[in-house]
Amino acid sequence: MNDEERTINQTKFIRDDVDVIVATVAFGMGINKPDVRFVIHYDLPKNIEGYYQETGRSGRDGEAAQCILFFSYGDKKNIEYLIGQKDDEQEQRIAEQQLRRIINYAEATECRHRILLGYFGEDFPGNCGNCDNCKYPKPIEDWTIEAMKFLSCVARTKERFGMNYIIDVLRGSKSQKVLDRKHDKLSTYGIGKERSSDEWKNLARSLLHQGLMEETTDGYSVLKLNQNSWDVMGRKIKVEIAIEKKHKIEKTTTSLAADEQRLLKELRALRKRIADEQSLAPTAVFQDTTLQQMAKKQPQTLDKFINISGVGNWKRDKYGKQFIEAIRNYCVEYGLPANSEPIRELAKVVDNVPSMTQIETLELYKKGLTINAIANERGLKSSTIASHLAELIEKEQPVDIDRLVKPEIQTEIMAAIEEVGDEKLTPIYEYLQERYSYGEIKLVRAFWRSEQLYF
Repeated sequence: MNDEERTINQTKFIRDDVDVIVATVAFGMGINKPDVRFVIHYDLPKNIEGYYQETGRSGRDGEAAQCILFFSYGDKKNIEYLIGQKDDEQEQRIAEQQLRRIINYAEATECRHRILLGYFGEDFPGNCGNCDNCKYPKPIEDWTIEAMKFLSCVARTKERFGMNYIIDVLRGSKSQKVLDRKHDKLSTYGIGKERSSDEWKNLARSLLHQGLMEETTDGYSVLKLNQNSWDVMGRKIKVEIAIEKKHKIEKTTTSLAADEQRLLKELRALRKRIADEQSLAPTAVFQDTTLQQMAKKQPQTLDKFINISGVGNWKRDKYGKQFIEAIRNYCVEYGLPANSEPIRELAKVVDNVPSMTQIETLELYKKGLTINAIANERGLKSSTIASHLAELIEKEQPVDIDRLVKPEIQTEIMAAIEEVGDEKLTPIYEYLQERYSYGEIKLVRAFWRSEQLYF
C-alpha cells in the first residue's frame, strides 16, 4: 500500500469504522488504540521482546482482551532462513537463541505471565488466571526424579552444552559427537531412554521457566546450574510439571444484562457520531469501561453522571447533555425508571464562560505576570493559578501555552497523554517518572484537549 492508503485504513480502524485491521508488525506497532480486544499473530514473532510489545497493543484501557498466537514449524523455517542471511556469525547465534526462546514460550505449559516477566528479570509466582495455561491447566505430574537425572547430566557434562545435547546423552544417543567426547561412559548416559525427546524438552523448558536451571544469553544457549538446581538434586525441592493436552478456548462474556447491553449499543453509536463530528477516535470521547458503567448505572442527572469513572468535569461539561438525554430516552422507550432535572441545570453543561476568579487570573496573566507572580499577587497557591490557566485554555481563552511550558516539555507530556490517556493526572505523572509537575501536566493536558477539538 502507499502512504495515503495506509493512513486511510488506520484512521478507519482508530475511529471504529472497521472492526479488524491486518498489518505487518512494523505498521501494527504504530496503532495507538486503547480498546483493541484481539491481537492475532498469524506468524511466529522473531523474539520475546517483539511479542511482548506487540501483544501490548491490546486491552490498554484495562478491559479484557485476547492475544492468540498461531504457531507452525513452517514459520520456524522461514525465520531460520532470514537468520542465515545475516553476515555476522555472532548476530546469527543470538538471533537463533531468541528464536529458540520464543518457540519455548509457544510450547510452554507454565503460566505465560510468569515466563514473560521472568524473561525480563521480574519474579511472578504464576497462576495469573488469564493465560491459556492457567485458565485451562494441564495435568500436573511429579517429575522430580527425571529432573534430578537431567540436572545431574548437566553437571556431569560440566555445564558446557545445550538442551538438545543433554537429551541426546540421557537417551543414549550413539551420535559421533557424544562418542568422541566419551560421554557414553557417563553414569547418566542412557538413563532417560523411557522418555521421548519431546518429554525431556518439556521438562527442560519447565526447569528454566521455574528458575531451577539457567541458560547463557550469548547466543550459545548453554545450560547452567544454580543453587535451586543443587537443591533439586538434593531432594530439597520437588519438581512438578504440566503435561500438554488439547483444550477449547471459550468466548469471553460480559456481565451486563440484556437491557444494559442494548443501552450500551446505543451509547456506543452516540459516541461514534460525536467522534466522527470532531474527527476523533471514539475512545477519546469515552473509554469502553466508562460506557459500560453508564449502561449499568444509567445516570440521568449531572450529579450522578459525574460519578461515573472516566467522566470528569471536562467531559461532563462537553458531552454530558447528549449522553444523559440518550439514557433518559432509552429508559422512557423501554419503561425503565426515568429521572429528569430542570433544563436550566442542563444549560450548565455547555456553559463556557470563565468564573470571576478565573477572570482575575487571566487579567494578571495578560499583564505578563508568571504563575508564581500571579499567585503572590492574589495570595493563592501556584498550583491553584495553574489550574485556573488550564481551565481558561479549555474554555478557549487567550492563554499561550508556550509562555507557561517549554515546547520540548509539551512534546513529552503530550506523548505521555497519547500513551496513557487524559482522564487522570497521576498516570501521566508516573509515566513521565515524576520529572514534571502536576501543574505543567495539567496545562499541557488542557492545551492537548483544546487541540483535539480541531484535529
